[in-house]
Amino acid sequence: MPEATSSLVTIARAVNGTTDLTETLRLVCRELARLTLAETVAAYLLDVEGKEIRPAAAYHVPKHTLEVLTTTALPLAAQGFAQSVFTAGHVAWSDDVQNDPRFAFPLFRAFPHRSGLIIPLSVDDAVAGAFYLVWWQEQRQVPEGVVTVLETIGQLVGMLLKNAQLARVAETRRRSAEAAEGRHRLLFDRNLAGVLWTRRDGRIVDCNESLARLLGYDSRQEVLGHDVQSFYMNQADREGVLAGIAPGGMADGRELYWRRRDGTPVWLRVNLRATAEGWFEGILIDISSEKRVAQAERAASELRAVAMLAAATAHEINNPLAILLGQLTMLAREYPENARTAKIVAAAERIRDIVSRMTNITRIEASEQYPGTSPPMLDIRKSGDARDP
Repeated sequence: MPEATSSLVTIARAVNGTTDLTETLRLVCRELARLTLAETVAAYLLDVEGKEIRPAAAYHVPKHTLEVLTTTALPLAAQGFAQSVFTAGHVAWSDDVQNDPRFAFPLFRAFPHRSGLIIPLSVDDAVAGAFYLVWWQEQRQVPEGVVTVLETIGQLVGMLLKNAQLARVAETRRRSAEAAEGRHRLLFDRNLAGVLWTRRDGRIVDCNESLARLLGYDSRQEVLGHDVQSFYMNQADREGVLAGIAPGGMADGRELYWRRRDGTPVWLRVNLRATAEGWFEGILIDISSEKRVAQAERAASELRAVAMLAAATAHEINNPLAILLGQLTMLAREYPENARTAKIVAAAERIRDIVSRMTNITRIEASEQYPGTSPPMLDIRKSGDARDP
């Protein structure tokens, strides 16, 4: 069969030229018809349970047989050729199908034809289906050499179909991976939080636009390649942040005190993951406002404590002070010529003014009169004078 080589090339092109299995089998059926001069060729595939073969594709099927031939499954147990074709993997043929007991299944008798040939479709040393070739009127005998060629074609088609299937699976996985990467990149780029990858030595290998904006840069390209340690207000802090994170481990909620591009400080909270390759993945959010709120809350708490202490102290001082000031005032009236008495009254009134301001403290202002190593002291006048900004 000199046309066999040409047919194999054509079949190979057909198998590799389309990802549609049905179309591939139809093209193979057409080429088998051209090679063998069969008038009709049909392809059947074994079902998952291995109990029946079902029509998958066909070429040049007469219209009056089309519906039945393309919808009827053949139970293997009812086929006289099942052992030789689907177990042994050999071609089976007959030039008198209507009287051949191997072809006694009703479908073969429903549409009388003279000759038929079955080529097993072998995949990995197992038969996965078959091609059935029909000569409606011709009494066709098949020489042993041709049988061998057709068996080889069945094996090669099976191998090509398997390779094509593997290629389709690989292509599907590639597209799926690309789509997943695209979704990941979209999530990465649109994430409101800053995201970055760094090597163990601190070099930034990737980040998103949010991180660039967070650090005061115009684009992520300006951040790539920087040493992450340069963003720390205290560069020694990085080792503490990474401490205890083993490869594959994670640490959530650690705080960073960094500086932006213009040098202004920024507080960040980071969730870190160490990869098996020694890289670090981080998701960072700006908590500077949170820190400012916490600082304001601490200042308010301190103010409340100071105000409460000042009010209690003022109350305790005010009562004896009122008596003392009253007595000093009377004494000054009795001895108006005594300058010392007038000074004492003025000092007592000054004390009364200070006590009054202590009850009106609305903020904490430190005194500027005690520089150096002395601890800061409360400036009662500034802290209690509502007219001061």
